[in-house]
Amino acid sequence: MSRRQARVAAVQYMYAKEFGNKEEPYSFIEFTGKPKKEDDRAFSKKLIEGTLKNLLYIDSLIKKYAEAGDDIMSLVDKSILRVGIYELLFLKEAHPIVVINEYVNIAKELSKESSKSLVNAILDKVYKGEYDE
Repeated sequence: MSRRQARVAAVQYMYAKEFGNKEEPYSFIEFTGKPKKEDDRAFSKKLIEGTLKNLLYIDSLIKKYAEAGDDIMSLVDKSILRVGIYELLFLKEAHPIVVINEYVNIAKELSKESSKSLVNAILDKVYKGEYDE
């Protein structure tokens, strides 16, 4: 479950950032104690740094594809979507279906029941919108 832990750590970092977390990604990942393997910690750091670097674009996509608007979306869901969109569009190390499923499962784990549908719908729209248009 190492890549999953790396993704969860990246989502947790993005969530903590909403509350003023100023820790560097690596120290935050070390603090959470997951993931355990060095290459998975590096993957998590890559997710965090890439998401932060592309945050304005990623947020514009969330706003574009969130039917009810992103201002009423929970911060957990927004954090999941930010990292998921980064991995889906920029990282491209895993198949898009795998990426979407991973973040749907993270939503099941970290957020409320309805979040898995929201995350699935938005990531699917982002993927199709960016590649099919």
